[in-house]
Order: sequence, then C-alpha cells, then structure tokens
Amino acid sequence: ILLDKSFSPYAVSLIDWGVVQSTHHTYKYVNQTGMFVMGTTLETRDVVLEGWVIAENEDDMNYRKRFLNRFVSPRQLMRIDYKGYYLTFIPSTSVHYATSENENNDRFAKFEISGVAFDPIFKSSEGKRIFAANTVPLFHFPLIIKDVEDEEPHGIVFGVRKPSVAFDVNNYGDIEVGMKITLTAKGTLENPKVTNVDTLEYFKINKTLSAGEQVVINTSIGEKSVYGFNGGVKSNYFTYKDTGSTWLQLALGKNTFVYSADSGIDNLEVEINFNYNYLEVQECY
Repeated sequence: ILLDKSFSPYAVSLIDWGVVQSTHHTYKYVNQTGMFVMGTTLETRDVVLEGWVIAENEDDMNYRKRFLNRFVSPRQLMRIDYKGYYLTFIPSTSVHYATSENENNDRFAKFEISGVAFDPIFKSSEGKRIFAANTVPLFHFPLIIKDVEDEEPHGIVFGVRKPSVAFDVNNYGDIEVGMKITLTAKGTLENPKVTNVDTLEYFKINKTLSAGEQVVINTSIGEKSVYGFNGGVKSNYFTYKDTGSTWLQLALGKNTFVYSADSGIDNLEVEINFNYNYLEVQECY
C-alpha cells in the first residue's frame, strides 16, 4: 500500500517513528563510587502513522476502508519502506478512525495505525554482498577453437579463481549487525571455517562437503540458523556446528575475516550478505 503526502487513496499526514529506549545493566561493590556497566540493551520502539482515506463517493470510501482494515492486522508483521530504509512493526490495534463527521465522511476519513517495533532498528533496503573467493568468467560466446598441429599442449582458460583467504567487511551502520554466511563447495572439502581476525571468534562446520553442496549460516539476532543445500534438498545443518563456534557479528567499521578448511580449501567459496542497521534515519522527518 502506498502512503504519501499527495492526493492519493491513502495520504499520510504524520509518521512518528518514536525513539529507542535503552536499559543499562550495572553492578557495584561496597563503598564503590559510581557503578560498572556490564552491558546495554536496546528496547522496543513505538510507531504511529496518521493519514486520510480519500474517496470520490460513499461506495468508493467503503471499499477503501475495507481494504485498509484487511491490510492492517495485529496478528501480522508490517514493514514500512522509506527512502532506502525499512522498519518492521506489529500493530497494537486495528485501524482507528476519527469519530467526528468533519474528519470521517464519504470523501475524507482520518485514520491512525499504531504499533510496536520489537526490532527497533532501521535497515537498509538494499543488502551488502561480499565475495571472499569466487570464480570470474573470462570469455563469452561465440567461441572458435582452432586446430593446433604442433606437439605442445594448448587450451583455453574458461575462468580464473580469485582467492582471498583474508577479506574485509566494512560496517558503515550505527550498530553491530549479524550476517548471512554462504559456504559453497566447488569440489570436496573438509570442515570449512570462517574466523574473525580481530576477536579470534570463528564459525566452523564439522562436515565433509561434496561438489555443489552449500551451507548457509545466519547470525542475525532472532534469525540464527544453519542450513545446508545438497542436490536441491534443504536440510538442518545445526548438528554440524562446531561447539566452539560463535554467532559472528559485524562490529562498526572494518572487520577482517579469514576462511579455511582442514582440506580442499581451493574448493571453498565464501559469500557474506548483510544490511546496514541504523538507530535513527533523519531523512524520514
């Protein structure tokens, strides 16, 4: 559904994104001055949208209200997209309409949608994609291979592997963020591993992967999972997660990782996908 400030079936007049509250977890010793902060958690965000349903007659108004009523439900997650960012929230109530005839008639009806963003962070609509190692194609059709009569071996290189055992991932957002790590086997390899050079934390899969097998690791808060794809079949690979593995996060700024394997490292391709996270988006005001 499109909400804007121009004349449209649903025109927005106010978006209150609220603010993110924080909770500081502290402790102190006897006779201590001040407190130690052990950590800080971010709480939820209240969201309020106000706007107008605009119609040409009573039947048109009733239809557009029915559509809005079906669209907004406290039993489902809603997503707001705005200028390259998005925020998800769950409505607290059904759509609230004004009660006065001046604000609720057959041509104009004022409405309010309010809810809670349990994940209070704005995310970039376009994700970031990083390849640590992949194969780069070097030719395109049509291709003509000429006969060679001498005895020296000849051939054509179809692609070149671009390895980079160490690679950087830059997080230009406001807070640390999880990511999706995709490990792809181009041939047989054993026990692939991705390590954060700065913290020495790692994520390792204790399994021998065959050609074409893929492992997808999601380290985002609330979405943590490990799945494998082999022959088009999706399976839960959580049992292959090494006990010392950490759900790697991207700190602010530059993060340096290395990938490795107990054997067959040349057959390993690594891809990182994530979205920048923002506490506030000033462009929205």
